Amino acid sequence: MAKLDNLIWGDRDDPRRELAELFPGGDADVPVTVRARDWAREVIAQAGVSSDDELLVIKTLREAEPRLSLKPARYLATQLRG
Repeated sequence: MAKLDNLIWGDRDDPRRELAELFPGGDADVPVTVRARDWAREVIAQAGVSSDDELLVIKTLREAEPRLSLKPARYLATQLRG
């Protein structure tokens, strides 16, 4: 039913919540977004993908971590731009 609610009212889920589930633990002083961004940066560097190509970054991240849904992948891709 949550999916139907998202379709009707819009997806208001915080992408950082899913990132916290996918990248638990680590150093308590390092926020989950920093750990996830470091992971994403490493993944796209190994794949030879430019951070400016948002669609390819999203595709690469989701292939590297199949549990990563679209919204958090897009969030990470925008964090890596520039």
